[in-house]
Amino acid sequence: TPFFSPADRPPTQVIDELVTLSRRAAELGFAWISAPQHWTAHPTLWLQPFPLLARLAPETGSMRLMTLVILLPIVNPVETAENVATVDTISHGRLTLGVAIGYREAELEAAGVTRKDRVPKLEESLTLMKQLWSGEEVTFAGQYSRVTKVRMGLTPVQKPHPPIVMGCQSERAPARAARFTDGAFFGPQGGWADV
Repeated sequence: TPFFSPADRPPTQVIDELVTLSRRAAELGFAWISAPQHWTAHPTLWLQPFPLLARLAPETGSMRLMTLVILLPIVNPVETAENVATVDTISHGRLTLGVAIGYREAELEAAGVTRKDRVPKLEESLTLMKQLWSGEEVTFAGQYSRVTKVRMGLTPVQKPHPPIVMGCQSERAPARAARFTDGAFFGPQGGWADV
């Protein structure tokens, strides 16, 4: 069911429907539920994944909670690392982090990045986030992010961090996923021949 569209229902109704769906999915024994990310996607309603998954955590029993996917090039990696630790803690270690490079020009523009920034910012963000999740003091000077002697107060329940999967829709993406994550997620846009 396309819960985020059509946008002719009040957003609170959409959330209530998602809560009901999540409860029922847990009762039926589904393994996971996911929340996607997009910005400025009018006319559809795109609830942001971290607060949505935090709301659904108590409704989902033992189901995994997944972000499919966080568009890492458009977000701050420190804030994302903190959000991941928070939702992993709220869910008692049930979060799987799905990430991808994104493709929508409006989102890239809003974040102040370009298409050529997508891969290097994603890779840099994952590197920094993994260091932050260690709970140790981190100094990091990248092209897109810089931190000096910082340490997260809250680290993920899952060690060394929640499982990470990467959305893949190009030939190079699975190799990138193998270098930086625990698995690949092939989106619905690719056919079996491409996979």
